[in-house]
Amino acid sequence: MSDPAALPNNPVPPLRDSGQDDHRSDRRRLLQGGLAAAPVLMTLVSRPVLGGTCTALSRIGSGNTSSPGQQVVACSGQTPGYWKQANHFSSWPSPYIPVTVQGVGDRQATKFHPCFAGQQCLDKTLLEVLDPATGRASELARYIVAALLNAQAGKTPVLTVGNVKTIWSECAARGYYEISANVRCYPNEIVAYLKTTMT
Repeated sequence: MSDPAALPNNPVPPLRDSGQDDHRSDRRRLLQGGLAAAPVLMTLVSRPVLGGTCTALSRIGSGNTSSPGQQVVACSGQTPGYWKQANHFSSWPSPYIPVTVQGVGDRQATKFHPCFAGQQCLDKTLLEVLDPATGRASELARYIVAALLNAQAGKTPVLTVGNVKTIWSECAARGYYEISANVRCYPNEIVAYLKTTMT
């Protein structure tokens, strides 16, 4: 069999014969493997979704998580576990209130409903939904509440309060959130996405 690198129409130059490890040679060999190497190649060139950068859910659904020419948007969203801790109650953004405050100008803890539509967690406060021990809410409900607080606090630039409420209402009504025509995200995928917006 003839040397493929010696063929005139072969765009890949011959590999150097040196004793050194040459990462370019390794990459060339990988590319010479053709389509069989595509999944490996995609793994090598794809950017991680995690790591402090936010990506809009619509970009995740399209499979396009890169943003050429765009500034990377930093995430600083907090998890449900963070928001449910008493020592972080002062971080809750207005108008959301974690616990009822008695005294002058009584302030009632914010309820899950009417912040979010649907029957789930109807009589629970946002704080009760955040805590799986007291709220017994779905994992999606817990992450939706954290996403709401993160959006209101300006910690997740790719998610607004309106986005978060829409994701919940569509999921509650249909069992999924439709990103675009025929592109659906189910609760476990939404939770996985919301986790990428949290540190």
